[in-house]
Amino acid sequence: MKKTFQTLLLAGLLPLATFAQDSTQFIKAGWTELLAKAKKEQKPIFVDTYFEGCHACKEMEVKVFPGKEVRAYMEQNFINTGFDVFKEDFGFDLCSRYLLHGFPTYLIISPEGKLVNVGIGYNDADRFLNFLKETTARYKNGKYFYGYATNVKKEGPAWYQGLFNKKREYPKDSVLQEFLAKQKDKTAELTVKAMALVKELPADYKDYYMKNRVKYQEMYGPDMNSSILARVIGADMKELAGVAYEPAAFEAFLKKHEAEYKPGGDWDSVKAEFATRYILRQSKNVKAYLEWTVANRDMNSNNLRMVNFYNGQDIAKDPALKDLYLQWAKIAVNEKASLELLNSAAHVVGDLDKAAAKQYLTWAVAKAEMMNLTDMVTRINAKIASL
Repeated sequence: MKKTFQTLLLAGLLPLATFAQDSTQFIKAGWTELLAKAKKEQKPIFVDTYFEGCHACKEMEVKVFPGKEVRAYMEQNFINTGFDVFKEDFGFDLCSRYLLHGFPTYLIISPEGKLVNVGIGYNDADRFLNFLKETTARYKNGKYFYGYATNVKKEGPAWYQGLFNKKREYPKDSVLQEFLAKQKDKTAELTVKAMALVKELPADYKDYYMKNRVKYQEMYGPDMNSSILARVIGADMKELAGVAYEPAAFEAFLKKHEAEYKPGGDWDSVKAEFATRYILRQSKNVKAYLEWTVANRDMNSNNLRMVNFYNGQDIAKDPALKDLYLQWAKIAVNEKASLELLNSAAHVVGDLDKAAAKQYLTWAVAKAEMMNLTDMVTRINAKIASL
């Protein structure tokens, strides 16, 4: 996200420079200055990590941060700043400390340097505002992802630092395996980072992680844990490699692994991920996948958005697929769904269920209005009128 900075004329009185844009009032300063300001105002620091050319970063800058409600809430509750992860040294430091890999990533850090919360990717204004409110509640309740050190700097062995030089050198798996074999504390920060990077967790690590996932989530938050969990799921998926989809066999596979995953409290999401990888991606059986999501009441609207993005043309041409899509949409889509999904779902189901399409578009209008997207509001209202 490219932000233009302007040095204040009253620099002697106001040492922090503001972003020269009509947006949430971000400030540009060194980390020591930001921490001092946070301590003085008793607010956490909201850090937007971005890079120039990042589409999602630009979308947040243009559509979300300037919104009246978002801007007011951020100004009232946070010290707001941002760092380019490719151009600024401190951007590299942030990536190193928190193993950042997708952008934009939002880091909320207390005046003492504790990580309060992490958010990733583009979010419509209403969803982003909810994230900010959840973060404020965590801060006021003294909740932090306490596994991370409170200083922000590049540190660790050469294999780790190579990730954050200009070449972005990914460590060899043999190096990671050797490192993990020597560690005594499986919850130490660098150990957990190695767990998130290694291609497949060693058996003792997998066993410990699966039994202690809640602890890992409390220590390191959702992003780090999703990386580790993806390794575990990928390893278990090898059991299905080259196997054509057969419902009974897949249910037996899920039953076999349920007890192992359930302590994490997210079994419904995990089994939906297995279904996506196996039925949709590996077997390429769109009909069976839609049938599975309906039967299992998959509430993850992002999965619905994904299947429409990759398989939308097939769904649009096949009445049976379109009907299954509609059934799933009625389960997964509500006013909290993304603006993109609300528009696309309305387009897909409009000829099957006009009432559902109108509802999705009505929710879309509310979202677009919150972001002051007047042209989009006009277009959506025209679609509603045509139904």
